[in-house]
Amino acid sequence: MPLHKALLICLAAGLAPAVPAQRSRTPATNEIETYARLLSMADTRELNLPLVDSALASRWNPLRAGATMAIGQVGPEVGRVGAPRLRTLLADKDSTVAADAAYALGLLRDSAGISALSSALGDNHVVAREAAWALGEIGAPARSTITAALKGGHPADVAIQLLLAAAKLRPIPTTDIEPYLKVSPSAVVWAAAYAISRTRAPAGVRALIALDSSIHARSVIRIPRPAASDRGPYTDPTDATALVKAEIARGLARSAAGDSLGPIAFRILSRLGSDPDAHVRINAVRSIATYGRSAKPALVRATHDSDANVRIAAAQSVGTVLSKEAADFGALWAADTSLVYRSSLLASAAKAGLRPPALSTWAKAADWRLRAAVANAEGDTLDRTFAIARAVPLTRDPDPRVREAAYAALSPSAGMPLEDSVHTLMIAGLQDPDFYVRATILGALAGRASAADLDAVLASYSLAARDSANDARLAAIQYVGALWKKDSSSFTPTLRERLSQMPAPADPLERAAGKTLPAWVGWSRIPATPKPLAWYEAVVRNAVLPALSGKNLTATIHTVRGPIHLELFGADAPITVMNFLSLARSGYYRGVRFHRVVPNFVAQDGDPRDDGNGGPGYAIRDEMNRHRYERGAVGMALSGPDTGGSQYFITHSPQPHLDGHYTVFGRVTKGFDVLDRIVQGDRITAIDPH
Repeated sequence: MPLHKALLICLAAGLAPAVPAQRSRTPATNEIETYARLLSMADTRELNLPLVDSALASRWNPLRAGATMAIGQVGPEVGRVGAPRLRTLLADKDSTVAADAAYALGLLRDSAGISALSSALGDNHVVAREAAWALGEIGAPARSTITAALKGGHPADVAIQLLLAAAKLRPIPTTDIEPYLKVSPSAVVWAAAYAISRTRAPAGVRALIALDSSIHARSVIRIPRPAASDRGPYTDPTDATALVKAEIARGLARSAAGDSLGPIAFRILSRLGSDPDAHVRINAVRSIATYGRSAKPALVRATHDSDANVRIAAAQSVGTVLSKEAADFGALWAADTSLVYRSSLLASAAKAGLRPPALSTWAKAADWRLRAAVANAEGDTLDRTFAIARAVPLTRDPDPRVREAAYAALSPSAGMPLEDSVHTLMIAGLQDPDFYVRATILGALAGRASAADLDAVLASYSLAARDSANDARLAAIQYVGALWKKDSSSFTPTLRERLSQMPAPADPLERAAGKTLPAWVGWSRIPATPKPLAWYEAVVRNAVLPALSGKNLTATIHTVRGPIHLELFGADAPITVMNFLSLARSGYYRGVRFHRVVPNFVAQDGDPRDDGNGGPGYAIRDEMNRHRYERGAVGMALSGPDTGGSQYFITHSPQPHLDGHYTVFGRVTKGFDVLDRIVQGDRITAIDPH
């Protein structure tokens, strides 16, 4: 039977409805306490199997589901002991528990569970799609299972997850993906296009060109509303036509199209660069820029686009076509006076080898953001003399945010030598009063770790003991680990003894970072200190129970562009939700800017420092859950596992590669037009919990 007919038959037939979870009844006090203990267990990354088994024996289904998910949330190193239980739970009569088991196996990347997950692909939709996601997380060992499943007929929501799983394989199985570009509903087409375009796979370019031809002929993809049993993540996009075209635009970059298909791809991109949807135009601009000088007219037009984020994307991309004629740059500079546009254009100009006057005038500006923009203008990577001359004076800037950017700019590309003068400057910077500056320097030096620098690094680590956050301490520990991996013979017996005498850090992240070094391996065996049980019980009562009763907590982000309304997932990310609401109630977000906006990707804020480095001075654990990064998803920003704090982001468009790697703790319910208008630097006046 042809694949598209099999899909349509499955869509029409549907599957048996899920077993409803007992979420409405009020739990007993002991059930709330057990749920709180599970939160504590996941929070401290300690697997307590007797506690899990006790919760699984409960008659309150949310407790059983919470225990199931907690096995995966403790992480692969600890949770793999519980993987056999998860495989058994795949057949649980409660579809929520079974789906959580499938998802948790994905978090654990349990290759031993591939067979059980493969069997689960024929189960209830909810279970099957989580099994498909888990197979994608397992990756290469599950390749044959994923490709075999793609050849069979599956309901739309399961087919989408299989396609997104295939997108994680290297190389991607384009032959198995391409048939899905010709089926309905359009959300499946989008997932297939995403799978091909995500890696800009050359083998899929002809299929994307054919898809564009089909869409262009029809003008609009008709969107059949999926049956209730077929709905799930990514199944009901607001504008499927635009989403598919955006993926086509991403997938037709020169690196994929090559010489033979490049002219056809370029013509399509030129048309998509004028598409009515700004998200499509943004992706088209980025791909057009990969075609070199022939892209100049289109990129110049994009700098005059009616949408600010399209103009910014053009400014970020135009470096590939800039000439050294003063008039060329001057006309682009005049197209938009905003800071983010001009700083992006300045970076593009420097990368192209230009030396616009703003590099000098901004370096002396009163606004620290302009001075930091000069440092962030990387310049031609081969012109190190210019880069050093521009950045060195800024390492003495009175504003630590500028110094941090300057030191980051001084770090050469991988494979390039670090000049003696720059090395000396960086070693001196390890005593900078700002710990973000020190952390940046340590990160830059770690790739060139040397025993000769170890005393300076350890001295910086001692200085960091007084820091209010762990960034510099963590970076110093990671430097020592990098040196051990590179040259363990340089660790003399005296040095090893010195390291072994260092006290274990109080921060579990720092202890975990030290486990690669024999002298510090004992650090990782020190259990994390949980908060009082009463604290976790309060989280259950204030976040979990309202959500289970259908009353999710909400909040409104008041921005200079208008309000963005959020629904928060108290049952699925309760600690993250309570942390966000606590910061909001304290006024923490009042006056904070969106310090990072990547057009058609994310808008991010929550940093009072305003340069992307700041936070509340503590970290919270990740709470991975089955919510996906669809358009308008609210996720926790991280600098590594379990490093969330105050920074969060909102997705402009679906971003499946983030699923299961960043905590989703809410979604936009109203204000998408506001979200699309946000540009980097826009202020938040307040966040009001409801």
